[in-house]
Amino acid sequence: MYVICKVDEKKCNGCKLCIWACPDPNVIVFDPDSKKISIHQARCKGCGLCVAACRQKALEIDAV
Repeated sequence: MYVICKVDEKKCNGCKLCIWACPDPNVIVFDPDSKKISIHQARCKGCGLCVAACRQKALEIDAV
């Protein structure tokens, strides 16, 4: 079992609070074209700090 963070692109407004909350660089990346974030799943440790920072509730931790 491993933990991943998922993004609901319909809820994401591109505020970038999750990027600032993430303790590891380049895990969460902002795409200027779509104005949404994406998460590099292989780099994500599943700490949940981004989930706590997201005011839109666009992120969630999922155990797979």
